[in-house]
Amino acid sequence: MTGRLSGKVAVITGAARGIGRAAALRFAEEGADIALLDIARDVPGVPYAGARLEQLEATRVAVETLGVRAMALPSDVTDTGEITSAIEAVVTGWGRIDALVCAAGIDSWGKAWELTDEQWHRMIDVNLTGVWKTARAVSPAMIAQQSGAMVFIGSVLSHRANKEFSHYTAAKHGVLGVMRAFALELAPYGVRANSVDPTVVFTDMVMNQQYLDRLGGHEGTTLAEAREYYLRWNTLPIPWLEPVDVANAALFLASEEARAITGVALPVDLGALLK
Repeated sequence: MTGRLSGKVAVITGAARGIGRAAALRFAEEGADIALLDIARDVPGVPYAGARLEQLEATRVAVETLGVRAMALPSDVTDTGEITSAIEAVVTGWGRIDALVCAAGIDSWGKAWELTDEQWHRMIDVNLTGVWKTARAVSPAMIAQQSGAMVFIGSVLSHRANKEFSHYTAAKHGVLGVMRAFALELAPYGVRANSVDPTVVFTDMVMNQQYLDRLGGHEGTTLAEAREYYLRWNTLPIPWLEPVDVANAALFLASEEARAITGVALPVDLGALLK
């Protein structure tokens, strides 16, 4: 532990697994107390299993093992009451919020003209509106203390389109715009907002059989086939990111090392946007 976030309090959504869990552990390693938010259940309209309460609890235990405080708060980022209550619990319990990482997100797929209303609305509700609701709930605490850093998890699809992901692309383009709006409006209060925009990350969201079959175009698509596909998608000869790669970028943007950076979308994309 080098203490880059010593004495700080961080709120991380989607914390039960994937990027959110990796961010929680990295921030904890650097000395931050961590409030862990996750819906921790299946999400209607999403074709793969959601996180579980036991995963959220396991993340809490892992964070505390690193010598900092942790609280696990099952919360749906699309529910204003739940997210507001969770943030109030953090402020009441720990007195401040220094960093926010909005990592909660879902995936689904389909041609733009074949997506259902449920697929479209669920995607926008979680991946865009949920980010805005979380940042909105955290803003008063950061404004009051005249400091803070927000990190939104975007995507390479914040900058380009991809077939069968029009709703995901729309949501992530929206995250880029919302991030810039928060950066502009919170700057007078000493609060920064940035995004980390990754290429494919090895998480449950994309490394499930349903997603792999869509990618390969046939049932039983293997990880080896997916690897070859993503080697063509990226520029560097690496098929995908690990969650910690995204967490490291979020940590930098949340730390004092990035005190002069706001309103920036940082691609962590293995060069995918070069193509």
